[in-house]
Amino acid sequence: MPIMPLRKRRLGLGLAALVGTAAMLAIPTSAQAAGDPATWSCDPSEFCIYHDAQGGGAHYALSDGASNLGALAGGLNDHVWSVKNISGDDWCLYRDADYENEIQVILDGQALDLASPVRDQASSVEEC
Repeated sequence: MPIMPLRKRRLGLGLAALVGTAAMLAIPTSAQAAGDPATWSCDPSEFCIYHDAQGGGAHYALSDGASNLGALAGGLNDHVWSVKNISGDDWCLYRDADYENEIQVILDGQALDLASPVRDQASSVEEC
């Protein structure tokens, strides 16, 4: 059995390490898709709120405001971590129920993860 010259062996080991590193850094397609707002579930002409980041978890597609997110199933009161607005109008997030204490405006066409502390404060939403 011939002995591989040291230089070729090092080159082979280096290439193997490079391929292994590239495989570890590759992002699965499903993870890429989850980050693409176009894939977030939301009916056309609606404003959507999501329990989790990247349009995940429990969600509601709204055409009218929600005066008290605590009254809805899904645990969205004070826990709206992402939003998608394809309603045709701007929407406002409020710290309190009954549209009190506006904390952020979501422009038509926006889809984003909300930053803290807003994501942990939204209690009502409506067109504004």
